[in-house]
Amino acid sequence: MFAGIIISTDNLSKMNDFYVKLLEVQPDNYNDSHSSFHFNDFKLIITTHDKVKGKAKDKYRKMINFSVDDIYKWYEKLKSLNVKIVQKPYQEEWGGYICTFEDIDENIVQFIQIR
Repeated sequence: MFAGIIISTDNLSKMNDFYVKLLEVQPDNYNDSHSSFHFNDFKLIITTHDKVKGKAKDKYRKMINFSVDDIYKWYEKLKSLNVKIVQKPYQEEWGGYICTFEDIDENIVQFIQIR
């Protein structure tokens, strides 16, 4: 049922480069108005929007989660890219691990390790 997420920005090139380096994938589509990454039926789309200017103003309203197999490996990757870490990896009471950080527009993003 869930198909994807759209992140609007006024800096498409830098946001695209951030997610390319972070996720270690190239976009399936890229042009002057959007970049899209396809993960089976799920799509991460980064797009421009005339009503979006600057950094996220209410960044805790939504969080983008990516499932990872090794939270500490991905945490080290974040550090190597000088990404702003909001919360170092920690274990949740339900057993999984979470690491929270910001993208270049200061949207809140999380890596989640379920097992």
